[in-house]
Amino acid sequence: MSNNSSLIDHSSSLDYILLLRLIVWGYIGMVLSVFGIVGNIITVLVLISPSMRTTSTNIYLTALSCSNILFLLIFIPSYSLRYLIGYELYKTNQPPFAFEILLTRLPTSPIYNTILLSIIYLTIAVSMDRLILVQFPLKARQILTQRATLITIILIYAFCIVYCIPYWLEQRYVPDLKVCVLTRIGQRIHKYTRIYIYIPVVYLIPFATLTCINVTIIQNLIAKKRRKKHLCGKANKKKQADYHITLMLVTVVIVFVLCQLPLLILNAWYAIDPHGSYHNFLFQSLNIIGILLIVFNTSTNFLLYCFFGQKFRQTLIEFMLRMLPKQHKQANMQTRISKLVSNQPLQSLEKNLTGKQRCISTRDSFTKSTSLKVDKTKTNELSQETVNDTLSQKLEIDKSKSTSIQTTINHQEESDRLITKSEQVLIMNENFPLKSDQQFKLYTGSNGKRILVLKI
Repeated sequence: MSNNSSLIDHSSSLDYILLLRLIVWGYIGMVLSVFGIVGNIITVLVLISPSMRTTSTNIYLTALSCSNILFLLIFIPSYSLRYLIGYELYKTNQPPFAFEILLTRLPTSPIYNTILLSIIYLTIAVSMDRLILVQFPLKARQILTQRATLITIILIYAFCIVYCIPYWLEQRYVPDLKVCVLTRIGQRIHKYTRIYIYIPVVYLIPFATLTCINVTIIQNLIAKKRRKKHLCGKANKKKQADYHITLMLVTVVIVFVLCQLPLLILNAWYAIDPHGSYHNFLFQSLNIIGILLIVFNTSTNFLLYCFFGQKFRQTLIEFMLRMLPKQHKQANMQTRISKLVSNQPLQSLEKNLTGKQRCISTRDSFTKSTSLKVDKTKTNELSQETVNDTLSQKLEIDKSKSTSIQTTINHQEESDRLITKSEQVLIMNENFPLKSDQQFKLYTGSNGKRILVLKI
């Protein structure tokens, strides 16, 4: 009776674990991974822009985003697709299917551990970078050069690759059994790599380092805030931006530690009781949640950058505007120019054209000083495409209102040499000094008023 009940409990627990993996790793993990890949790609494109890639912090964040992308690209097939495709087969205890066999034969575990370790130590590097900027602001430029930053990143990746070499030698694939088994080297080094070396290198040392660094940074931030409040003065824009960047990185590190903490507990549990922990229901449940938290951490850094980084937001908006189609850019430019042209109301045209002599003297002086004749060739050479389109739209909108003014000018000035039967002049504002070499269609006076000379 007890044996039957234990089998039922084991079967129900297995079904629950498979269902939890399907929901957490399959559906939720897939959505987070896709969002994280897109967000990290956008982050890289923003951080490598000319205005952002000059600082050492942004170079570290670029490398960190690249590692996040690689991690998520491995997570999708190894966890999400595996349970989305094979959930029913796992539930009915079917033999391994083709996709699972392919994943088994690929070295996903060594690559996964290498990338995860690089994420951890790049986070330490960016925290150390901000600590130097906070503690030694005068010497920071000499220490945190681009060359030193790139060398540090290369050394971090080299260390991660060398450290994970035993994982490449630990297992081998058996075609007959369609599973991976430990090699002789793996049997000897498994205990040391997984217990005595893995926990200190991957969790204890990084967590202790990050804790000390961030406590020091937070203390400096609090001291600066109190000093600013005591002096009752406003900090300049550069100091304010540095403050926000430091606060952003502290938040990133805190989220990182909180997301990595469950796996530290699980690895310590596994080190104490390897066999019992693996078959424990609570251990498996926490392991599912712990891996999802790592996916959440690597996917949401983009949101933290957008929330805390003002310069990051501005550069992102500029980048998105550059990605818009050319037609949208031209329409946006035309809208801006039309607003500039229509700053003064059209009623000012009627007020400025009340006297005949005023118009005649203005256009006579215009003729003598510039000797400008509006002909088709010069108009095509001097006019800009966007301004021409905007002015033509302006004439079409105000055609009904300007017709009477143009007719009055034509009737009063038929004898003028500048105006012929095929040409007309629309004077928006004439109270300004003209230059003899002025060759544009839109003239602006010292008082801000404008004159518009068109060929219709």
